[in-house]
Amino acid sequence: MYLIFFIFPLIIIIPLTLYFYFYFKRIIEYIFLKIDSLWKKILLMILSFLFVLPVFNLFGFWTVVVLHLFFISIIIDIIHWFFKDKYKYFEKVYQLGMIPILCVLMILGYAYFNMQSVSSKEYTIYTKKNINHSYKIALITDLHFGNTMNQEELQSYCHEISQQNVDIVLLGGDIVDERSSQKEMQQAFETLGKIKTKKGIYYVYGNHDRASYSQNSSFSSQELSKEIKKQSIYILSDESIIIDEDFILFGREDRYRGTRKEAKELLNQEINQSAFLLMLDHQPVDLKINDDLGYDLQLSGHTHGGQMFPVGFISDWLGFGEMNYGYKQLKHMQVIVSSGIAGWGYPLRTGSHSEYVIVNIIKK
Repeated sequence: MYLIFFIFPLIIIIPLTLYFYFYFKRIIEYIFLKIDSLWKKILLMILSFLFVLPVFNLFGFWTVVVLHLFFISIIIDIIHWFFKDKYKYFEKVYQLGMIPILCVLMILGYAYFNMQSVSSKEYTIYTKKNINHSYKIALITDLHFGNTMNQEELQSYCHEISQQNVDIVLLGGDIVDERSSQKEMQQAFETLGKIKTKKGIYYVYGNHDRASYSQNSSFSSQELSKEIKKQSIYILSDESIIIDEDFILFGREDRYRGTRKEAKELLNQEINQSAFLLMLDHQPVDLKINDDLGYDLQLSGHTHGGQMFPVGFISDWLGFGEMNYGYKQLKHMQVIVSSGIAGWGYPLRTGSHSEYVIVNIIKK
């Protein structure tokens, strides 16, 4: 799977270089001078190659810029082809090449604003289980602390959640990642640990928390675990905990860890299956398995709702993954996948919004 992150940029780098060679050539010749000599063409080709070279970092900010500029320019090329003879003034605007650049600037401006604007998404889940009272749960996932949010901003959202009188707070993984400093890691859990709840704060690891994709993390897995526990946050790694006699919470180890148990192993003889069974798993996987096993609700994140358009659309269309975002009713189990309170890689979001989730569980 990860091979594609190297092969894909390698495949597209040549056509991107050729396209932007002619794109920049058109602009330069319209504004400045004719690119007629061989050395000028070679120099422009080198500059075009350097322009697209950062695409090798598939998740880098410049890759977003280059790909958006490329696709928007293609669209403008098509429009120009259809209307160049009908609207002569459009020819000058087209040759200047500024429309794609202005469009990219507007999109990235919106993307930055959208990432910073965190909303509260609320769901009401009805259950036939004989729960003694309703439950209100807050889910925070995919914070990737340090990428888009500082401690003061996080404190404001934690204060909002505290004001909602929730029973449980669930941290769905990727709260920190490879880029988070040790200080940021400590700030994140120190702030999250202060959310007021009736029955505690519970956490599962994501695929980034323990810096699985880096050899140079500023904190170790042991330091991470120690800090989480220091803030009275319970870590659930293929474990269950009885919240009430009518409510049991299960927390999964992330699927990318080789030590992950089978979901059925968590349902031992001591589990009261007449209680409401809530599965917290960073990734929205094993949905049919968990549904068949009798879990009542699964809460997940990981997908970021397709952080940059059209990733989420393509994922749904081609069937990548089991679920990208939102709510789904299976045969028995209900599923909620959050887009996350922030994002990874760059502070941009066009394919979804930033959110924390409030879930109300009510007896039907």
